[in-house]
Formats: sequence, structure tokens, C-alpha cells
Amino acid sequence: MASLRDLKRQIDSIKNISKVTEALQTVSAVKFRKAESRVKKARPYAENVEQMMRDVAKSATGSSPLLAGRDEVRRVAVATITADRGLAGGFNAQVLRRTVRLREELDGEKVQVASGRKSVSFFRFRGIELAETYTGFSDSPTYEQAREIGQALVGLFDDEEADEVHLVYNRFETALTQRPVVTRLLPVAQEDEEDEDEGENGSDASYFEYIPDAETVLKKLVPRYVETMIWQALLESAAGEHGARMTAMKNATDNANELSDNLTLQMNKARQAQITQEILEIVSGAEALSAG
Repeated sequence: MASLRDLKRQIDSIKNISKVTEALQTVSAVKFRKAESRVKKARPYAENVEQMMRDVAKSATGSSPLLAGRDEVRRVAVATITADRGLAGGFNAQVLRRTVRLREELDGEKVQVASGRKSVSFFRFRGIELAETYTGFSDSPTYEQAREIGQALVGLFDDEEADEVHLVYNRFETALTQRPVVTRLLPVAQEDEEDEDEGENGSDASYFEYIPDAETVLKKLVPRYVETMIWQALLESAAGEHGARMTAMKNATDNANELSDNLTLQMNKARQAQITQEILEIVSGAEALSAG
């Protein structure tokens, strides 16, 4: 059984850890509220942009690879978004597991792009070559950083270094729930064809007229669409990261406090047993002296 000194040392150590995790929880809570507000403001715009591009890709009559894709898919780019830091429960692990599963499902050579130090270290540890890496802004991304990533991904597609581009990230739902999702950015056309008679009931546009021409418009429109999708993914990931860290630190604080209480109870019992033993020894000594 541990001595009173050892128990006291353990309790002090756990209380110090509890103070650290509680401070991290408070900081994450403040950042989470800001990140959650940014996500809710940006999500309607991103959803409208995505739907517009799907409609354009579906109704356009041109054969642009950006919309219709290429005849043969030889190389696939996979962009994974994680956090720069840990202490966020399974936030990073679940999106990395989804990426590994996606790489196994897709045919062809893989071109990996990583955003966030956790994903960079994950792929490098496994010997997976990274085409592009982005770090240092996972908790508070800017649109300029999304544009940088978007231009790199579009460049991979334009230069035929990738015939498809997929994005893997954690979609924010609540502070307790972040769901890893996969979005195919390029080509824009939906992977699953919609019902052919959908256009007959007037639910989508039958055609788009491009001015000055389709190629010029799409060269401007598609990169902006990719940047918007990445921007939204970065915001979703940031909110999920702060929510996951806030939850993880709260659980850690609660567990530390519970363990501290249990050790304090154990120390009090040990102290009481020691006092009782000392009293018994004193009484025994007194009886021995009186008997002598």
C-alpha cells in the first residue's frame, strides 16, 4: 500500500494536471464559439456554390475535363485536412482512418496532399510521399490559405498530375460530434447520375448560355468553386477541432478530479489507520507499564 507521502504527492500532481486541462478547456471554449459562428455564416454560401456547380456540370454540353472528367483515371489526388495539434480526442484519428480507407477504395496511383501537422506526420511516418503540405493555421484559417490549397489542387488537375481530386475532412455537427466526410472536388460532375427524367419535370435548368464562351467562364468559375469548398472544409475542421478539444479537456478535468477525490479518500483512510495503530501501541505500552 502506498505511503501517505506518496499519496499526497500523487494528489498534488493530479490537481496540477487538472488545472492545466481546465485552462485548455476554457481557451478552447472561447475559440469554439468563434469558429462555430464562422461555420454557420459560411455554410449557406458554400452549399449554394456547390449546388450551382453541380447544375452547371450536369447541364453543360461541353467536354471540359473540369466538368466531365477524363476518360481514364490513372492518378487520384487525396487532400486530407487535420489539426496542427492533438489533445482533441479522436478528431484527427477518424479523418486519417477515413483517408486510409479511401486510398484503398480508389483505383490508380495516389497523390497525397496534407493540411495540418498531424496529417503530415502521419503520412511521413508511413513513408507516403506528399505532393503538398500546409501547416500552422488549422485553428484559425483564412481564405488566402484556402486559395493557396485550391490553386495547388486545380494545378494538379490541369497539369494532368491527377485525374480526380478528393477532399477528406471532419464536418462539424456539434461540439461532441464531428463526422469525417469525402467530397470529390474535380471533376465537378456528380459521381452518381441523377434520374434522367429529372430534367423533364423542370427541376433543373436544361442548358446554360456562356458569355463570352464556356471554356473562359469555367476557367474562372471552377477554381473559385474549389477554393470555396476548401475554405468551408477548413472552417468546419477548425470548429470541430476546438469542439473536440474542449470536450476532451472537460473529460480529462472530470477524470482528474474524480481520481483526486478517490486518492484523497484513500489517504484519509490510511491516515486514520495510522492514527488508530499509534493509539493501540500507546495503550498497549501503558498496559504493559501498569502490569509491571
